[in-house]
Amino acid sequence: MEDAIARKEMSAAVLKTALAIEEFGIRFYSELSDCVADERGRALMRSLGSDEQEHARIIKKEMERLSIRTNGSGVEPLHEYLEILPEKVFTRPKDSCLTVEDEIAALQKGIEVEINSIRMYQDASSRALDPKTMSTIEELTRWELRHREILEENMRTLKLGGAWYGYGPILEG
Repeated sequence: MEDAIARKEMSAAVLKTALAIEEFGIRFYSELSDCVADERGRALMRSLGSDEQEHARIIKKEMERLSIRTNGSGVEPLHEYLEILPEKVFTRPKDSCLTVEDEIAALQKGIEVEINSIRMYQDASSRALDPKTMSTIEELTRWELRHREILEENMRTLKLGGAWYGYGPILEG
């Protein structure tokens, strides 16, 4: 009985942490999509933001399944994984797009957050979690690995030629 309670509490902490990170990702990609000059970059950011919204939906569904309230259940998120989240997504001059250098810096921050998400999800797999929660965490890990790869590829193309690569299968229009 005690082991089941401990698994549920760890599952709750992991899921609350994951939700906070995904909510940051939603804000990050939304704000970045508003100020990237290149349409391929804007479309990519909207698509990644949509993925993060789906991740948050999946996490909330899992929390409901385990009867974990998103606020006030007494279980705290794992703060060591939340430390990488900056206070602000990024800064830019009012009513203007980012320069290529600013876009590269923003992508670097996005990559760091994706890496932290992946690390948190992988660490969670070594803890005693509910089996269904583990399946959800493994799925999220795969998505975040792909996000990191997409961001890294776009950062490379921005550094090399000042243009966004985008990502063909998810580009809009």
